[in-house]
Amino acid sequence: MGAQAEEVDLFIIGGGINGCGIARDAVGRGLTVALAEQGDLAQATSSASTKLFHGGLRYLEYFEFRLVREALEERETLLVAMPHISWPMRFVLPWHPEMRFESDTPTSRLLSKVMPWMKGRRPAWLIRLGLFLYDTLGGRKILPATRTLDLTRDAAGMPLQKRFQHAYEYSDCWVEDAKLVSLNARDAAEHGARVMTRTRVVSAA
Repeated sequence: MGAQAEEVDLFIIGGGINGCGIARDAVGRGLTVALAEQGDLAQATSSASTKLFHGGLRYLEYFEFRLVREALEERETLLVAMPHISWPMRFVLPWHPEMRFESDTPTSRLLSKVMPWMKGRRPAWLIRLGLFLYDTLGGRKILPATRTLDLTRDAAGMPLQKRFQHAYEYSDCWVEDAKLVSLNARDAAEHGARVMTRTRVVSAA
């Protein structure tokens, strides 16, 4: 920090969502914090994400229930704390009895033993069970629950092949990623963190 060097409890390199989020959390816990970003905040990955703030539906295939629950709880927290930069988003998951899924997941390996005749396919009840868990693990209060769609009647079926007659509609969250980073950085700075952009770290000594 040159002539303005000072000792802090935590020095963070990088002004993406992880760096700014950690800075905000740490200063809120009473630590002295400094953050250095060689460019601008959120200039790299944190502003080029999918912009989805989701619970990780696919991780249910790996039995990562704790991870999914924590992510879903954080999704609810974000929707409550920052409704001006986050919105509910509905997803349509088409289903067909001949659809096959990844063969190397724990769920696939288990099904190959107990239901070998399925040969990588997923019965509708299993898809619905997974979405039920996704609805309930995080204590969903804001987003609507999963529902079953008849694609022969619902407008969601119009762009799909005729073989898809059924689907499930579930919810996740969309967030303005760069604004989320800047708001975390601003809050950290307002509570005493020193946030430095265009500041390159040349030595950790």
